[in-house]
Amino acid sequence: MNHFPKTGILTRKDSLFRMLKTLQAIHGSAYSFFPLTYSLPNEYVKFVKTFAEEEVSGNQSAWICKPTDLSRGRGIFVFKDLKDLTYDCCTIVQRYISDPYLIDGYKFDLRCYVAVKSYNPLQVYICEEGLVRFATSRYDMMVLSNRFSHLTNTSINKLSPHLNDEKGHIGSGCKWSLSKLRWYLKESGVPFDQVWQRIKGLSVLTLLPISTLVPEFCRNKCFELYGFDIVLDSSLKPWLVEVNMSPALSVDCHVDIEVKKPMLEDLLTLAGLNNKPSNLSKTSHDSVNKTGSRVQKDKVTRTNLDAPNNFGTFTRIYPTEKSSATMP
Repeated sequence: MNHFPKTGILTRKDSLFRMLKTLQAIHGSAYSFFPLTYSLPNEYVKFVKTFAEEEVSGNQSAWICKPTDLSRGRGIFVFKDLKDLTYDCCTIVQRYISDPYLIDGYKFDLRCYVAVKSYNPLQVYICEEGLVRFATSRYDMMVLSNRFSHLTNTSINKLSPHLNDEKGHIGSGCKWSLSKLRWYLKESGVPFDQVWQRIKGLSVLTLLPISTLVPEFCRNKCFELYGFDIVLDSSLKPWLVEVNMSPALSVDCHVDIEVKKPMLEDLLTLAGLNNKPSNLSKTSHDSVNKTGSRVQKDKVTRTNLDAPNNFGTFTRIYPTEKSSATMP
């Protein structure tokens, strides 16, 4: 995969949230989709001040500590007592989302796949399918040390003694497809379509600021697949907790095959690397996907709105007719 240069700011935790905090100071509530974050050791004094103010007010938060350069849940822990904060490398601390939306008492997050076909002009697509990653112990704020309760990383939970236990509607294992979550929430009367629109919006707002950083000579000569990790709180507000470059594509269970195989096929088509012939009609350059909707296969031009709206499971979320009138 050809990575866009100068975009590492997105996938290093400290630089990502430093950028988002700057944008929040400029644009206000439009950038209210990430938790309060401090970079340590540089912002240790600021963090301690906030911690002390909350302690005095009696409204003390839990915090989560994450090393900036580690992945797969390594080095992450949740704490409420300042004496429990220990670190030996650059790290971030974030106000912990202590009221996550739960399914049968279990915490989960969403791994959303976002593809950038070009940064000039900016063309962003989101995969309508994705992963729902569950913790494998019931959520319990009284036991912050239980990683199987508070962390949703598959690399951690696949080692859980409760991995294969039946967990209510979740069943055994620790993954659902996004389609299954949509079905479950629909059956529960939860309006997931509104949540999905907000996830699309925060994805675009995260990517827009770095489009000008990509060197001119390669802005439309590479492509990128990002893994956006999203947590829903009890009010169904989506919170961005991390952006991953080269998200894990390994297969641990049947859900991975169900989600990742078609996603990768469509990603290669989006990037122009899939030479598999498409089943085109005689009167149109569109093909028909499994649901019967039209999926354009036209070559993308340098005119933003001329880009196809869909590549299989990938839907274009920037630009749109509406965004082109309201966004740069």
